[in-house]
Amino acid sequence: MGHIFISYRRDDSAGYAGRLEEALQAHFGPDAVFRDVDDLVPGMAFSSALDARIDAARVVLVLIGPGWLDADRDGVRRLEQADDYVRREVAQALASAKPVIPVLLGGAQLPAREALPAPLKGLVDRHAVCLDDSGWRDDVARLSGALAQWVPPAGHSRFPGAARWGVGLVVLLGALMLAWPLEPPFPSGAWETEVRYEWGPVVTERFVLTERGEQIIGWASFLGVPRPIVAASWSEGVLQFETRTHSQMGDEERSLHHRYLMQHDDTDRTWRMDYVIEGGFSPVKPMRLSLRYAGAEP
Repeated sequence: MGHIFISYRRDDSAGYAGRLEEALQAHFGPDAVFRDVDDLVPGMAFSSALDARIDAARVVLVLIGPGWLDADRDGVRRLEQADDYVRREVAQALASAKPVIPVLLGGAQLPAREALPAPLKGLVDRHAVCLDDSGWRDDVARLSGALAQWVPPAGHSRFPGAARWGVGLVVLLGALMLAWPLEPPFPSGAWETEVRYEWGPVVTERFVLTERGEQIIGWASFLGVPRPIVAASWSEGVLQFETRTHSQMGDEERSLHHRYLMQHDDTDRTWRMDYVIEGGFSPVKPMRLSLRYAGAEP
């Protein structure tokens, strides 16, 4: 399948790429992740194989280490050369409608727009995430939470080992499943959580949600200001929606996409939310939030 495509430069981030691939495979399954070293079919043209894999992917991760921007061949930056495979991968991914996430490694920064060739300039408009050795596990967990909106985690049974407990218990579990639906009800009402933003403030954000037939309406606050939700969907106990805001620096204005994935946590019977901010002037790490019920919708 290869729903998650990892683009990287071997002499810049090969070690990180292998480590990240293993972590994502553990979360999403061994067939959900693709990178070129181990996963190409023998005998297939390298460029054609990469093109096909990118087309089939649901999300592309662009790994950027300290040497990614200035790597050269014969004195010319590789990113300026049309046959450079990293340039081709990133350009093709950006030209598609699929999500592209820059992943900053080893203290690397997102390149400036003017430092990139024209087909790659759109990379700076994408929300970037940082992976650091000192917080690797937590950083990868946040990245996995963000990826879950496009790629489902590896499946697991709600009743592990039930087949070994005998036919009688299986029948009992079947009856319980019929009596109590496994999918939680739609989270109508008002919800609240504290969000600590990287630039400093801790803000109590509020979400008001209503399901009317097949339509989902409501709003989500950003910095305490309500924003109408758009692109909402509810399926198999997972609610996804977005809001839009703008950020301005001097005379330049950029749009921000706020993406939310809300789902029920069966372990403690609460609702949690994965929150990603894309766009703006600086990358923001994905966040995982715990929600508390604040009552029926006002």
